[in-house]
Amino acid sequence: MPPEQIAAQRAEALLRGAGPANAVLLAPISGLDARSRAGVCGLIETPAGPVRVVVDLNDRTVRIGVPATQGGNRRDLGESRFCSDGARERWEQLKRVDPVSLLARVNP
Repeated sequence: MPPEQIAAQRAEALLRGAGPANAVLLAPISGLDARSRAGVCGLIETPAGPVRVVVDLNDRTVRIGVPATQGGNRRDLGESRFCSDGARERWEQLKRVDPVSLLARVNP
């Protein structure tokens, strides 16, 4: 199974523990922050509309945004930390160079 899929499954499990029990993570993006810690960004569907979520796999924390339909402003939940171009590039580089280490970061 690719590291991205493992990361998404782990993020979804953490999300269900912290938020809606039947939450499904949509459009997950995996990345490594500047300290090489793994995280996943994505969306969940709620009755009020789609909501951004960020899951820090190392700290096992979940940050959930406010639905856009509620008039909430977009605030940075950590998306720039895990899902910026640089974070995705670090992910891809480690995936090519040391996939075992990447899996260890995804499942600490």
